[in-house]
Amino acid sequence: MIIKSIRLHNIRSYLNQEIDFPQGSVLLSGDIGSGKSTILLAIEFALFGISKGLLSSEALLRHGKQSGLVELTFLLDGREIIIQRNLKRLKDSIRQDEGYLIIDGVKQFCTAEELKARVLEMLGYPKELLRKSKGLIYRFTVYTPQEEMKRILFEDPQVRLDTLRRVFQVEKYKLVRESAGVVMQALREKKREISARIEDLPQKQQQLQQFSDTLAVVDKKIAALLPDIDNVQKLLQQQQESLKESEEKARQLNSLKSQLAATAAVVEEKKSLAKLKESEIAASKKEISSLKLQVQDNSAALGQLSSGLSKLRLYSDALLLEAGSKKQLEDELAASEQLKSDAESAISRDEAMKSSSLQLQQKISVLSNCPTCLQPVSGEHKHRISSEEESKIAELNVKLIAAAEKKAAVVQKIKSLKGGLNDLQAKEKAAAGLVSELKPYFELAASFNVNISPPQPSSLPSSTMAVAEMQSELASLAAAKKKLESSKEKLFMVAEKERMIAAAEKSAESLRAELELLESKKIELAARIGAFGDVDAGLLQLQSMLDKAMGEKMQLMMQKASLGKERENVVSMIKILSDEISKKEAAKKELDESNNLNYWLEEMFIGLVGVIERHVMMKVHHEFDELFKEWFVMLMGNDTLTARIDDDFTPVVEADGFEIPVENLSGGEKTSCALAYRLALNMVINNLVSTIRTKDLLILDEPTDGFSAEQLNKLRDVLVQLQLPQIIIVSHEERVESFVQHVLRTVKEQHISRIIA
Repeated sequence: MIIKSIRLHNIRSYLNQEIDFPQGSVLLSGDIGSGKSTILLAIEFALFGISKGLLSSEALLRHGKQSGLVELTFLLDGREIIIQRNLKRLKDSIRQDEGYLIIDGVKQFCTAEELKARVLEMLGYPKELLRKSKGLIYRFTVYTPQEEMKRILFEDPQVRLDTLRRVFQVEKYKLVRESAGVVMQALREKKREISARIEDLPQKQQQLQQFSDTLAVVDKKIAALLPDIDNVQKLLQQQQESLKESEEKARQLNSLKSQLAATAAVVEEKKSLAKLKESEIAASKKEISSLKLQVQDNSAALGQLSSGLSKLRLYSDALLLEAGSKKQLEDELAASEQLKSDAESAISRDEAMKSSSLQLQQKISVLSNCPTCLQPVSGEHKHRISSEEESKIAELNVKLIAAAEKKAAVVQKIKSLKGGLNDLQAKEKAAAGLVSELKPYFELAASFNVNISPPQPSSLPSSTMAVAEMQSELASLAAAKKKLESSKEKLFMVAEKERMIAAAEKSAESLRAELELLESKKIELAARIGAFGDVDAGLLQLQSMLDKAMGEKMQLMMQKASLGKERENVVSMIKILSDEISKKEAAKKELDESNNLNYWLEEMFIGLVGVIERHVMMKVHHEFDELFKEWFVMLMGNDTLTARIDDDFTPVVEADGFEIPVENLSGGEKTSCALAYRLALNMVINNLVSTIRTKDLLILDEPTDGFSAEQLNKLRDVLVQLQLPQIIIVSHEERVESFVQHVLRTVKEQHISRIIA
């Protein structure tokens, strides 16, 4: 991995800065607090985002800004990759917003977690290590913040050892042993539980054998009953067939008896009905004779109906003819209303003009100066204007009188037209009422085939028929109608009675024919009934025999059912015991397997894991110790001090064969020891974890803190010895500039940092 550039926007002391990183050794130089470490933290943020306990969003976003971003460009296996992460300030927190990843020019937007997953995959960091120790592997192989450089020297030995076990991926052996212990504990609990469950297995097997013996005895008893049941069943079947034949004969006999009784009843009913029909025919003929005597001659009433309808129809048509002139009166009334409206408009207009002239006369009589030109108004001018207005007023009075007279004439005409229109509307209404009242009379005339011819227009009389005369004609019509309706009703009754007589005579003839057939059927049914003999006695004997056989069968079936129930219970118990025994035998087999597995884990597996772990840790410890000694000697340049790594990976410094506590070393010596430990750790991890793709990059944050001039010169040898494609060093020591190939200087003015290449 080679870093090409980074862009910071509102990140700590940087407003908007883009920094290019060349390959080789690069120094970030500048005063303390000028923003050097901010760049390193921004690189870590771009790669992994916010990490709880390591890197917080509050520590990155510039105070007072609502948003910020970091965009990192780097090379990985010859491919250019760009990552951008964004920060956004909320009401009470700062969160990571969606960013993007560009690989070979293809952009993909991702959430913060998606970006982290993609970066971890690209850098080849072991997933299980990162899941447990977050960013440890990055901070031990690429970049360790200045404040953490010396902390590893003074940590508790057990904490340091556990941390390194995770980094070296040796912790998995311990986890395997612990997991095996958990499995063994679970196996022991499982063994106790299974042992309790299978304790009564022999008793269950003995019970199963007892129930199996009982089942065999019950099956023998059931087998002995089956022949007796078959014999009784055959006898029952024979008797049931005989009984079925006798019942069929009895059913046929009863059916014939029922038919005979029903036929006799129908014969009696038909005879009574025939007598009733004869009585009805005689009564109807008598009624017809009486009705014909009551019907009189209707010619006078029909003539009266025809004459009255003709007169009243002429009268109603005359009314309708006069009412036809209503449209003409309505048009004249509308024209007169318009003339009245025009006259009223003319009167209003002339009165307004007259009022205006009177007002002008009044104003001019009291006016002294002209309101427009402010010149005095002479009496002659006033008199002339007053005379002109007086002439207008006289002319308007003449017009008003003429218009009032015209309006009065039009009003009188309107009143006359409305009266005539009301008369015509009354006649139209009277004609409609009369037509409605005459409608039933015309219908009556049509029923007697009396034709009332419509009047000719030339024969229509005046509509001045007196009301009394019209009422008299209506009364005559009513009397004629009453008489004709009475005759019509009686004639209808005569026709109905004659129809009924014809139908009754036809029905009586049909009844006589049916009676002959029914009598023949009675004789035939009586003969068939006599041929059956005494069927009931045979039925009683067969039923008695059948009941006896049914009793025997019921007794045998009860015995079989009792034995069947007993067998069912025994079979059920056998199944329950068999299931229990099967489960207990399976549990016993599982117990044997658990014992074998527990023995293998305890006696073989855990020991083997321990041996493997010790060999791995010995190899790592040896390699780490050799590298730490080499870097320590190179950095110290002092033959009097030596260093080694003890069994807990704790650095041990010796002088003339005596151990010196690290706390008692000088500042530069502590820094040298921490840097040697850091470089050894870097090389061991890179050699151990083959998938890591950050082996080409090393970032050192203030690695010369407290160094003497001689120790600073040793840093040059370290850089030469490392031979890495890219090393980024943060330092405020000016002499370091001569050791590196490129210098990027940071300056800070008015709380804003910037880069001077």
